[in-house]
Formats: sequence, structure tokens, C-alpha cells
Amino acid sequence: MESAEQPTPRQAWEANRSIQKSAAVRLFAANNAALYWTLMERHLDFGARLGETELAIRLERDLAEFGIDDQSSGLDLIKSWAKQGWLHRITDSAGPSTQNLCYLTSEARSVLDYVRRLRREDSVATGGSINGVAAGLRRVAGRVTDDPRQIRDEITHQISELDAELAELDAGLRPDPDLRGAEDEARAIAYQMEQIISDIGQYGTMLDRITTALLDDPHDSDLAYRDRQRQMFDDYESLLESSQSASYHAFAHMIQDPQQRARLAADISTVTHRLPGIDAGLRSVMDNFFALVTQQMAEVGKTRQRCARRIRRFVATGTLEQSRGVARQLNDALATANDLLKTSLTDRRLGYELPLATPAITSVGRLAFEIRDPAPPAPVQPATGGADLASFASLAGQVDTVELTEVVNSAVAAGPVALSDVLERIGEPYLAHVIVLWSWALKQPGNADRRPEVVRFRSLEGEDRVIEVPALTFTEPIPTAEVDAL
Repeated sequence: MESAEQPTPRQAWEANRSIQKSAAVRLFAANNAALYWTLMERHLDFGARLGETELAIRLERDLAEFGIDDQSSGLDLIKSWAKQGWLHRITDSAGPSTQNLCYLTSEARSVLDYVRRLRREDSVATGGSINGVAAGLRRVAGRVTDDPRQIRDEITHQISELDAELAELDAGLRPDPDLRGAEDEARAIAYQMEQIISDIGQYGTMLDRITTALLDDPHDSDLAYRDRQRQMFDDYESLLESSQSASYHAFAHMIQDPQQRARLAADISTVTHRLPGIDAGLRSVMDNFFALVTQQMAEVGKTRQRCARRIRRFVATGTLEQSRGVARQLNDALATANDLLKTSLTDRRLGYELPLATPAITSVGRLAFEIRDPAPPAPVQPATGGADLASFASLAGQVDTVELTEVVNSAVAAGPVALSDVLERIGEPYLAHVIVLWSWALKQPGNADRRPEVVRFRSLEGEDRVIEVPALTFTEPIPTAEVDAL
């Protein structure tokens, strides 16, 4: 009986067809697969990087040593591997001279890992494996269960075993360790460490794949440019939520912790010294674990820098037409909003006319300033005359005039009220509230030649500001269209 989650034969076939087209399967099916595996493992294993010239010389030297005459030159072999998706060729300009650096792709490294396991006849089905499986399952079950009794029994069992071990240690008794079981478990751990070294580069591979799409034609349309930009952000969000990202950052944090690193290094030294029967290749992986992991993490860091440069070039190649398109869209939106605001203020039926200033964008990009007259400007002179409120006309669209009218009229209903008192009723007035109320109060009777007073308002930056206005008073309600109609 098939499970509901089991894919249909058609789905399995499509998935296998996609795998068949992968670079890893092509490397398995290559006519000279054994030769390619040998050369790759000798010079490019575990994420090693070599200059293209040096790698070509090494390959030609190995081909001559093997007595193989039907193969092309080392450089042609490198180009063929890169074309098949087995080798990265990245231009490195950090050194004194520009050269191509070569290193294996993640697909090629996975093939080498599998070939290595076949050659060693690796197996996790050993004599001590069942004990490790049982212990691991017991730990996982204790973490996920919601049965307090089961959790308590497991903790009690662990404490009793540790107490018995401490008692034997205090008595000078130390039973002979199960070297066979310990060796089986150490071998399984070494398999996992070997896989970690290869898989830690997956994070960098995903980063590289995300930004590769940004290398397409930079002169595409506005719509295509926007779609590629949106796809880039979606891919980065998926990457941040992926298991590869979580494992990479968790592993990086653990490796950079001096105490945890020292403890792990001491444990590796103890295991390799006490268990001489471990395979030489696995022993080498354990002894060089930190060096290999550090090298892989450094490569991921270089990949991140390369991806950042790609993103910077992608953003910088936005064409002038795209910038103009953004400017046109902003101008259209502002013009439409201004028309709607006029209609909205008309519908509010205010008795006072509020002039509106039409916004416009004349350029998008950087602004250049040029000082043509180096002479210092003339000293500032005190302002004379009244304030020109018409210059603040654009602020009228930043307040809710109907709500502001209700505040004034409700305050005037109890008698004359000062402009400053109305501002206090608003709570957090902005400059637009001050200017609109000021202009309304000037139309009230008996508000000529008043002494100045200081009122507070909140700026758009969130800070309190002060402005000096006449000590005006509201003595009558603000007229509305409904009142005029009566």
C-alpha cells in the first residue's frame, strides 16, 4: 500500500531525469571517470585551490607519469572540466598579477566523497553501531517527549550510570574499554567529519548561485530589472532561512570559540592516539580537521565578497532610462496625489480657502553645487513686517482640516480661546498645525497688532521646536459650508 507522501511514478521519473542531467552524474558517467577522479583527488580535494598554470603543469606531469597519450593537454583538460560543471575558474586580481584560480564544484566534491567511501568499503553497520543508534535515539526521544515520567526515568538512569562509573574510578577500578565499539563509533564520527568538510562549502555555493543570475544582460527592460532584483531578495531570504545557513553560522561560532575548539582538539588527539586501527585516510581527516574546515570557511568568505561585488555592479548598472522611469512614476504619483488632495479638501466643506503648492521632481541622482563668487555673503538683517503665510501653503495638505476645525469649534464653544491653548489640545502639534491655525486666527476679529508669544511643535525628526507667533485668539467658530447654508 502506497503512502500518501510517496511520489507518483511520474514524479519520481521527472526527479530522476533532473538528477541525470546534473554535473555529478555526468562525472560518474564520463569515459575517463577513473582518471578524472584520480587527478581531482590528487590536486583539488577538500576545496583546494590552484592557479590555472600550476594546475595545468601538474596534470600534464601526471598524465606523462601514467603513460597516457590519448588525453589532451592539461589546459584543455581544465577547460573541459569547467565546461562540464566540475571545475570553477575564477579570476583572482588580489595578488601582484591577475590569474585564474581553479577549484572543484560541490557536485565534483560529492563524487569524490562517494568514490572514497566505495574504495574504503565504508559501512556504518558494525558491531557497535546498534549501541550507538540506541543511545542516540534515546537522547532524541528524551528531548522531544512530553511524558514527564519518561524524562525522569531517563535522567535517573543516566545519573545511576555516572554514579557507578565515579564509584569505580574512586576505588581505583577502571574496566577495559570496548575498543571494538569505540573504534566503530569513532569511524562513524570520522565519516561525518569528512562530510562536514565537503558540505560546509554548500553555503558558499548557494550564495554563488543566487548572484550568478545578476550577471545577465544589464540593459534589460525596467520590468525585467525589477523582476531580477525581487528574485535576488527572495533568494537571499530563502538562504537565510535554510538549514545550510543555520549550520554554517552555528559551526563557525563553535569553531571560533577557544574553549570548545581546545576541547574538540584534545578529544581528536585522544581518539587517534588510543585507536590505531582507524583507516589512515580517516585519521588524516581527523588530524587535519581544523585546518581543512578553516580553509573551507575562508573560501566561503571569498565567495561572499565576490557576491557582494556582483550585487554592487548589478545595482550600479541600472540604466539612465530606468532612473528616468522612476522619476516619471514619482511625478505621476505626486500629481495624482495632489489632485486627490484638492478634491478631498473640497469635500471637507471648509469656509476658508487653503492654497496648495504643486510638487515636482526635476532630477533624479546626485546634486552638484558650485560656488561662483568666493566672497562671503552679506550679514543677516533682522526681518521686518508680518510673516508671509502663503509661503507655507504646501503644509496645509499635511493636516486633517476637518478634525482641526472640530477642535477649534469645540474650544470656542466655551468662550474665546488662545492659539496656544488650541495647540495644547492637539497633543503633539507639528509645524503644519501651527501654520494652519495661525492663518485661521488672523481672520478672527480683534486679532491685529498682538504681542508675540512662543509656542512649541514637534519636528519631523521627532525633536521639539519653538516658533514665535502673535498672541492670537479664536473668538468665533471656524465657518463651514454647512453653517453658511443655514
